[in-house]
Amino acid sequence: MSWKNGSLTGTALSFPAAGQTWPTLTGLFLNASSAVTAKNITGTVDTSGKVDLAMDYDVLLTAGASQCRLTGNVQLSSRATERLGGQAAGRSYDPATGAFAVASTTYAAPNAIDVTPAGCLAANIAYDLSKGMGWYLTGTMTLPGAPAAQTAKVKLPKEIKAEGKTVLLKKAVVTNAGQKATAKLSWSTKKSAKGGRAKYAKVITKGGKLAIRTTGTAKRLYVKLRLSAPARDGYTAYSFTKKWTVKR
Repeated sequence: MSWKNGSLTGTALSFPAAGQTWPTLTGLFLNASSAVTAKNITGTVDTSGKVDLAMDYDVLLTAGASQCRLTGNVQLSSRATERLGGQAAGRSYDPATGAFAVASTTYAAPNAIDVTPAGCLAANIAYDLSKGMGWYLTGTMTLPGAPAAQTAKVKLPKEIKAEGKTVLLKKAVVTNAGQKATAKLSWSTKKSAKGGRAKYAKVITKGGKLAIRTTGTAKRLYVKLRLSAPARDGYTAYSFTKKWTVKR
């Protein structure tokens, strides 16, 4: 197949059905032919070149006078080997050539719809549709360069006061992609630091500044700060976590 007008947002790939061209396959088993109706394809490509795709399919299988329509969804990966044929191996995206290949990772039995009377009965006898359908796609992509890691400089205190106010961030954290990171603060007497009971502490925010005021009630309090920003063109998603153990 071939495609055009694909897009990349962060690490997310999208290939609209309108830009796809699928050739009709002929000379298959029992001299059957296969024609594909294009569907939208989505997926991701990471910094290592690993490509994962998700595709709905609609295939018209014709053998003599019998016709059967097969529909379903398949997941594909450049790290997979197509198991029904057993020889088609995926290949990660090569930025030098743009080449890649993906093979099926899922093999659910397709929905079989008779186009001609008993058309799918003949197809099932010939192909055993209960084993699913194996897919192997090769192609090239021209990407605007592998997405860079989204990073940020974060200055934090080494300790949090057992009782009283501690400033964690003097200002909002801005990533190298120009995005303000979202800050979430949680605390608990358990190591998971999930929670936010006012008995132990409260959050103070003002104009991007972030502080915590601890009450001194807990003998040992675990505090967790999470910073995040979504992926954007040319950058992966940003994520940062810091934990403190506060002892009275």
